[in-house]
Amino acid sequence: MAGKETFTRERVRLTQSHVKHAQALVAKDALQGTGVEFADTVCQGLVLRVRRRSGKFILKSRTGSTTLGDMDTLPVAAARVAAAKVRAEHLKGTPKRLIDVELMCFSGVFAKGHNLETALDVAFTEPHPDDPPEQSVEDRRRYGPWEWRDLVDLFLETKLPTLKDRWRVQFERHLRRTLDDGFAMRRVAAVELKDLVAMRDRVTKAHTLSAAADSVEAVKAALDWAWRHHAPRAGLADVEFPWWRERLTVEYASGTRDHTPTIEELARTLVLAERFKALGGTAKETGPGMLAALWAVVLTGQRATALTGTLRATTRDWPERPGWRIWTWTAAEMKGAGHANGQKKRARPHALPVPPEALAALDRIGAPREGVYLFPSRVPGKRTTAVGMTQFLDRMKGKTKAARKGSVTLRPEDDLLTAHGIRHWTPHDVRRTLPTFLDMERLGGAGSAILAHARRKAQGGAEEERELASAITLKHYIHSQRLELKAEGMQVWVKAILEAVDQERARLGA
Repeated sequence: MAGKETFTRERVRLTQSHVKHAQALVAKDALQGTGVEFADTVCQGLVLRVRRRSGKFILKSRTGSTTLGDMDTLPVAAARVAAAKVRAEHLKGTPKRLIDVELMCFSGVFAKGHNLETALDVAFTEPHPDDPPEQSVEDRRRYGPWEWRDLVDLFLETKLPTLKDRWRVQFERHLRRTLDDGFAMRRVAAVELKDLVAMRDRVTKAHTLSAAADSVEAVKAALDWAWRHHAPRAGLADVEFPWWRERLTVEYASGTRDHTPTIEELARTLVLAERFKALGGTAKETGPGMLAALWAVVLTGQRATALTGTLRATTRDWPERPGWRIWTWTAAEMKGAGHANGQKKRARPHALPVPPEALAALDRIGAPREGVYLFPSRVPGKRTTAVGMTQFLDRMKGKTKAARKGSVTLRPEDDLLTAHGIRHWTPHDVRRTLPTFLDMERLGGAGSAILAHARRKAQGGAEEERELASAITLKHYIHSQRLELKAEGMQVWVKAILEAVDQERARLGA
């Protein structure tokens, strides 16, 4: 347990001379240890706290401390006034978030060079008996002016229904990261570049640079929406150009993931998934639908989002190949959130022939034989999801999980994958292993077809795939979906996976 911070403490009648002395200590990096505190003898609880890099005024009380403002911004006289105002607000029971907003406004006025009178006029204003009643949330959102929390809530109401489930959860998290006690109640019209940069830096510190990049993009999208469609309500009617597009940036570029797990790593993972269905801290086992879905991802190389939603009614027998089944997905089911060169990828209907050996393997591990979905969840009528599969693999990687009442679900087995010589992989990584393997087997075209990559004409350009519903005959259907070509690749790939599984079972059982 870390020790409590200790400051060298002096009781003085605070003046601007003490502030200048503190600024000199910071500039010369002359402070030793934690820092120094100058406790004011005029205003009870007011302290000028100076650390090696900065100094600030705080108000100490029996229940804690409140930061009043930076010493480079607030004069001593203003700090005393702020301390008195905050103490009065505490006695009235004003929520901390409201006090923080007032303090932010108070400091902001001084930062712009105004005097104490102006700052008091802007912040800590007392309601006048003749003032109209406070605007309700409903009226504020209907007529304006919007606060930042209004922008976030209203934009999410519009945006989330357009996203798929897994992206919906992530996008909302990206945007709600921008809310805190102070920023949430800032009027959108008053938000400046420095505020958004501070928000970006706060998210980076609390999470990661990648998380900040995601939040920045969500913020830009929200501001764009407000500027285009609700400028008067949002307070952006006088903004001639959306400055946030160019000025708000993050020095981050996502790298291209090139991890390609070996067939042995994939097979060993499947065997471990069978053996360790309940992983530490809970007796709850992985459901048969989720286990089967993980096997199906490895056996087919399909995107987890579409695969986990496969409807049993959209699978069919292949009469010319006894024992084979054809799994199909509509263009809407295949639609993803990916982009290529800034353009949305055009989704196409897709069909995949699944050999009897793969179906038998799924049956042996207990894949459900009935239900609306091929891979149902434990909840009746629901399906497994790509997010659930990622969480399944996270458990195998030993990642802990937050539980109720602040507790944590531990994984006594730790990282099963690393312990068994398996590099961490994701469901999408299979889509690199499969075509790489088939390319070495001189079946590169089959691998491309299996993964639903668009084929090209000899003269160049993308050839449009016909909708499955437009197939007039099974012969045309087989031709348009290149089922014979896919079947050739699937047979070779599935055989390699199942042989590797048998070898891993024998090795792990030895």
